[in-house]
Amino acid sequence: MKGIRLRLLAIAAVVFTFVISPNIVQASYGAPEGWRDLPDYYIFKDTHRGGWSNGSGGLETENNNLPVDWDETYEDLPSLRFNVTEPVDSVTSMLVLAGWASHDKSNYVPNGHLEFYVKGKEGGEQFMIGGDDLVARRDPVEQVVLVPVSDYVTVTTEWQHVKIPLKDIYADPDVPLDATHARAIHLDVMNDEPVTVWINQLKMTSPDKEPGFPEIKVNQVGFRNLVEKYAYVSGFEDEFTADVGTPFQVRRVSDNTVAYSGELVLRKDYDIDSGERVLKAVFTDLEESGHYYITVDAEGIEPSLTFKIGNDVYQSLLVDASRYYLYQRSGMDLEEPFVPDYPRADITPMDTAAPFQSDPSRTKDVSKGWFDAGDKGKYVTAGSSAVIGMLWSYELFPDVYSDQQFNLPESGNGVPDILDENRWELEWLLNMQDEESGGFYAKVESMNNNNDTRAIRDIRDGIGNLRPTNDTAYAAAALAYASLVYEEFDPDFAARNLEAAEAGWVYLEQNPDNIKGPEHAYATDSDKETRLLAAATLYRVTGESKYHDYFLNNYEQSENVFVNPTGDWVGTYNYAFFQYMESENIDEDALNWYKEHFTIWLDKIIDRHQTNAWNHTLYNGNFYWGSLNQILGMANEAVIGSKLLGMYDETIHNMSLAALHYVLGANPLRKSFVTGHGEDSLQTVYAIMNNDPRPGIPSGFMPLGPNRYTNPGMSIFPAKNFLDSATEWTTNEHAVGSTANLVFISAFANSDLTAPTNPPSLEEMVTQFLNDGLIRNKGIANSLQKKLSSNQLGAFVNQVKAQRGKHISAEAADQLIEKAEYLLSQTTGE
Repeated sequence: MKGIRLRLLAIAAVVFTFVISPNIVQASYGAPEGWRDLPDYYIFKDTHRGGWSNGSGGLETENNNLPVDWDETYEDLPSLRFNVTEPVDSVTSMLVLAGWASHDKSNYVPNGHLEFYVKGKEGGEQFMIGGDDLVARRDPVEQVVLVPVSDYVTVTTEWQHVKIPLKDIYADPDVPLDATHARAIHLDVMNDEPVTVWINQLKMTSPDKEPGFPEIKVNQVGFRNLVEKYAYVSGFEDEFTADVGTPFQVRRVSDNTVAYSGELVLRKDYDIDSGERVLKAVFTDLEESGHYYITVDAEGIEPSLTFKIGNDVYQSLLVDASRYYLYQRSGMDLEEPFVPDYPRADITPMDTAAPFQSDPSRTKDVSKGWFDAGDKGKYVTAGSSAVIGMLWSYELFPDVYSDQQFNLPESGNGVPDILDENRWELEWLLNMQDEESGGFYAKVESMNNNNDTRAIRDIRDGIGNLRPTNDTAYAAAALAYASLVYEEFDPDFAARNLEAAEAGWVYLEQNPDNIKGPEHAYATDSDKETRLLAAATLYRVTGESKYHDYFLNNYEQSENVFVNPTGDWVGTYNYAFFQYMESENIDEDALNWYKEHFTIWLDKIIDRHQTNAWNHTLYNGNFYWGSLNQILGMANEAVIGSKLLGMYDETIHNMSLAALHYVLGANPLRKSFVTGHGEDSLQTVYAIMNNDPRPGIPSGFMPLGPNRYTNPGMSIFPAKNFLDSATEWTTNEHAVGSTANLVFISAFANSDLTAPTNPPSLEEMVTQFLNDGLIRNKGIANSLQKKLSSNQLGAFVNQVKAQRGKHISAEAADQLIEKAEYLLSQTTGE
């Protein structure tokens, strides 16, 4: 009978396979034919991708999944065999969409179907099929809706096609599922009778197109007064009403009056990141402090969200991003007044005597430290990396940090709060060292967040008491760097850090080959990068020749990561050179080698920044796990390296702030990825507080970001494959390492480095205006550059005047003319 609905609490799965038809016909602005048509989304096509099935003994399974039957095929594809051989009390058979994470299928529901082919062993078989959702902090967290297949087809011994409206499953008025948090497709029996059916090509389909997001995308926190300012205006070309030259206005929130007006310029006709046509509204010349929003004179484009202009716009962001680590602390109760919103008792008190996985009779105090991400694991590599990044932010921007800044339990002790917070992690790193050998253990972890399984993980391939060399090198680098920074505030603590770092190096000398860490602990097949980082840092701190010798003998092994045309951040190798450049008595050849290779890498990411529609630096739509971490990380490395090499300029300044603009809302999703910062900011995050009954999340959490590979199919387009969900960890989990990059860029944005010192040259202005779309013809830009190279300023002015309002926007032309005429006046004396 139609309408049978059941709620289930257990689950089992097979992953959806994402398929896009080949592109054939080009649309008017370059979008491929059918580029935004929702593709068929396969739940099962020819192989299992995960899942779980169980039937109290009566359901046939293989490896806890339904059998894949190659003897019963349709269109040369195998089938799933749903075979209940005897009466059962219950059956649970789940076919997961994305490896147990939530998956957004809401775009398919309004007019879409669950489709498959079915045949029975005898004919007349009855069974049920349906879907579920998984929503954290809801009661119940899991819900399931099942419908009888017999409501849509009478099963026979011949293959038949079945189409079940997705609304019958996901829009049930009695159990309304949240299709943005779908997890699996379920199969179940109708009664206690045996049943054998085969299911072939199980998929979701829809005739609809992927919807877009609001057209105006702007940094929702805002801009300092004297920096570059812009918003993107974008949309799918078949419904986008704005064009090059469309007027825009920046309006005051207080009275809706226009503070600035301009015209949209082209960034890209077809952008592969978003699938959209992307225009840009540049309003750098608006320097008046205040609250604003943007309007565009095009039908159907709503006003932007609000933002602020003022030199204090990023102060609260720096505070919240830094306070993130307080919420990640292990080894203490989080109490008022320091944690007024989400206080909690220490959730890992057993870390004061944690057992070793290899020998539970042995215990070690591994208390303190930060939980790495959305689980209770504490990792030496991730923690060391985060500490190093934040210590660099303190070293470069000390004026933005102070005591009593972050409302920490340690505030008021005369030490900048950023150093108090990092000390909590450093003291844990010291606890993770094996006193006898000097090596460091890799991690402390509760399997599946179950504290009954909590242990120091030290086994790989049956070998116990592992002290991985990569973890040891990373810890040695962090502790050596800390010894330098903390010397001013606590010489004894600084000395303890240095002693531990030097003992770690002795362990590395005694173990010259890589010792790989336990599984799921950032284990690596090579420790060359971190050894170089440890050597460089210890040389900077001690000046000892053995560290210098190691560095000089090994630094050239980093060459490929600098010159790789498709690579993103350099990471550890860059940080090794940063430490080396701050050392005394550095080798001139090594310095020149690094400057050459850093310049190759820097030019590459500057080119990406200037040519990408959204001004980010990822390679060609390559949004992978941790995309926001990569975008911020490249900006941070560009700032540090260029500052140390004397190369810092306006281009690097703008590129680095562009990374922050992207994170705070100037992106295809129109989403501020930092909780509590922006009108459309992140509402959830995959975190250890997901079981907390109190709603919301503290401000300052940032997820790892869009990921086109691990949970594909939430969007057709790489930069949009993201889900704001507390039960989706492939895009929406936070991490201590990525947040360290957010802290760094927030410190940079608050610092004096954000004020460029040298005005751009005419050559630089022409290049920038071409990249921004204000000069709309590359040939004209080349002609202008030739005139400048031969010092024909008069001819340059005449050409700009002739192209003003045509191939050169009026705004850009006026700036070029003003600059050129000023230079002419200086030459002629007029």
